[in-house]
Amino acid sequence: MFAFSWDEFGFRGASVLIGLLVGTSITWVVARWRRLRERRNIMRGDARDTVVISHHLVDTIELLASQEGSVGRKIAGTLRIRSLGQSELDRVVPNGHLAAELLHRAFQTTPRHTLISMDGPEGSYLLETLTNFVCDRVGNSPFAHDLYVLAPCCEPAGIAVHQPITILLIALNDLFLFEDWTSCREVQVEHGTDGMRILTLMELARRYRHEQANLTKLRKAGERTRYLETMYILDLALDHRTAPILTRPVLWGRFEQELKVLNLE
Repeated sequence: MFAFSWDEFGFRGASVLIGLLVGTSITWVVARWRRLRERRNIMRGDARDTVVISHHLVDTIELLASQEGSVGRKIAGTLRIRSLGQSELDRVVPNGHLAAELLHRAFQTTPRHTLISMDGPEGSYLLETLTNFVCDRVGNSPFAHDLYVLAPCCEPAGIAVHQPITILLIALNDLFLFEDWTSCREVQVEHGTDGMRILTLMELARRYRHEQANLTKLRKAGERTRYLETMYILDLALDHRTAPILTRPVLWGRFEQELKVLNLE
């Protein structure tokens, strides 16, 4: 009987030990695979598991009176981009389904359409969630208030060095400066890759005009506008102070294909 008990104990102990070894091995393989996948993503610039808040600061230039028809008109002179923080996607969007949906939509962006679609009920909930994330980060800033346009984008890898999901914040009055390619192509930036952001802001300005006109038309007709907003206008207090970092013109030659797709060159 003692021998039987010892044999039974030895068999169960071996089974437990084998189970632990197999479980540990599987866990190690999965962890290793995830680490390798994360490394591959970083090497190709894919950081779409991260959400970044980018504040866009624009210095304007007033056109000379000698330029016919442009007295008092201002154009964008310098674009500076400042990060207001970042977080992991699943922390920004706690709902697993919505987080997966945002990631899926981020993968659908193209050089022509870098703004992430916020269409439909899911897009509306995503926009609300991203707004709450931004307000949580910057809502208590002791600076002058202004109206800002909020919209998410994901610019293509290869053109942008890093490819996170980016929440664009730009003052409404500054956004209007990115409607004309003739002046936008002369905007100075701090980093050469910021040229892609100029193209994104041009797309945002175009969509803003179209969307607001459509919303105004529907509201005047007494029709519903639910789920039609793909960007939000927020009352925020953000810091406009910047250090005098050297700026440079954009080398648009590196964006040749994108300019052709957008019919700009």
